[in-house]
Amino acid sequence: MSTALAVRPAYREPAYLRYLAGHGTSLLGDQVWHVALSYSAVQLASPGVAGLVMTVAAVPRLALMLLGGALADRFDARRLMIGSDLARAVVMVLAAVLAFTSPSVLWLVLVALAFGIADAVFLPAAGSLQPRLLELGQLSSGAALNEVVARAALLLGAPLGGVLVAVGGLPLACVVNAVTFVLSMVAVASARPRREVEPSGEPMFAAMRSGFAFLRGDRVLRTVILAALVINLGFVGPMNLGIAVLAEFRGWGSVGIGLLVAGFGGGAALGALVLLRVHLRTRLGLIVAVAALGEALAMVAMAVWPSLPVAVFAAVLVGLGGAPCGIAVRTLLQARTPDAFRGRVSSVHTLCSLGIAPLAIGLFGLAVEAFGVLPAYLLCAGLELIGATLCLAVPDLRRACIEQG
Repeated sequence: MSTALAVRPAYREPAYLRYLAGHGTSLLGDQVWHVALSYSAVQLASPGVAGLVMTVAAVPRLALMLLGGALADRFDARRLMIGSDLARAVVMVLAAVLAFTSPSVLWLVLVALAFGIADAVFLPAAGSLQPRLLELGQLSSGAALNEVVARAALLLGAPLGGVLVAVGGLPLACVVNAVTFVLSMVAVASARPRREVEPSGEPMFAAMRSGFAFLRGDRVLRTVILAALVINLGFVGPMNLGIAVLAEFRGWGSVGIGLLVAGFGGGAALGALVLLRVHLRTRLGLIVAVAALGEALAMVAMAVWPSLPVAVFAAVLVGLGGAPCGIAVRTLLQARTPDAFRGRVSSVHTLCSLGIAPLAIGLFGLAVEAFGVLPAYLLCAGLELIGATLCLAVPDLRRACIEQG
């Protein structure tokens, strides 16, 4: 191992901690907004309309994600994050005013569209800035810490949104949310990167094309992104919709759902915490493959075994497998991607992970209806095995290490 990589962990870097404070607070605000939006849509109309509103709200984020990546490489990523926070804070203030005066489904849709457009810029810009706050040897612990913060934001955001809506309705939720984005903006503004990047002068769509050309030319990067896409397609449905479906199928009820979710979340958090100290530096593709294999086997055990305690233990193992899988993918992408392409590569990776969630959940639901609960789980585990095989099939990916970045 190179001595150049023997550096202090990412959690001792003040600039990176400020970045994570801003990033985590922004993710928290996103969760609060999603809960407040869905609840308000149900109150104003019906569950069916609420589902439609949530779908419409997700469209700008997905449609503009790749454009956001090109923007992050064309302009200053930190300023784009600040601008996204500012825009979302303004949208939330306007939403609070509208909620007091003339609430309707139409303005909910318009506010959701505006929020989604501003939100689409934040994640690619965050992905571009993150590795420039760290040294090469800190990327693994940085990715692990980012995972811990993201999971904490997801865990706390939904309950916070529910409490705010219950206490003060949509206006209070929007006002508090605006504050979270202002706090995020202040934190990100103080996170100065170690190195500046000369912004790309390419036109937007030319920049997007050159980003795809870069990925096509790097077999390791394009394969690990494809593998991550396939693994996520197999993982997201069973561990979201599938938990509720499995609990109903086994007769475990809402208690079973809660225990399975807690088991998975606890396992993922524990895995990320361990990887704060155990850095992933060599054979990253092999780590992704082994983690995906373990995740698939644990997921099958969770579905097949009729005992709730065993299923909860299996859910813990799924979380433990998911942590090194995701962290190894992120570390490898950050280590091999030049600064000039970070935004575009980050946007593609985000689209293949977070962006495919609605599709994966929908496909899992269709698989359950067509084949049943257990066959649907087995099909999804098969997808994870395909993703693992992709990593093993490319020798350069299987042996990839941070030093190659």
